[in-house]
Amino acid sequence: MEPIVVRAVNEDSFGAEVPVGAPLGNLLAITRTAGDQPVTASGTHMGVWECSPGQFERMVPQAEYSYFLSGEGCFTPEGSEPVQFCAGDMIYFQADTKGVWNIRQTVRKAYLIIH
Repeated sequence: MEPIVVRAVNEDSFGAEVPVGAPLGNLLAITRTAGDQPVTASGTHMGVWECSPGQFERMVPQAEYSYFLSGEGCFTPEGSEPVQFCAGDMIYFQADTKGVWNIRQTVRKAYLIIH
């Protein structure tokens, strides 16, 4: 089996900017992705996600591993304390993790969505 490589080396690698799906507050966060592609037949996929400052609800129901390449913010899981993160941090979200993102400085992360 061949390894799967995602290249997100320049701005041309990213798709169109879109607003987040469930914004909160007045500052509308904008996202874009690069290299999003399936890695298994069951639907697991990976890529790079970028998001501008803003606050919004997490909309991904699947489990997710994230490695933050740049930026900073916090994620507040439903019913729990905020989890601060910055470049170099990794976060694993279990399936059905609900909560609120608060992006303070534009974030870029590599992700693996696990089905």
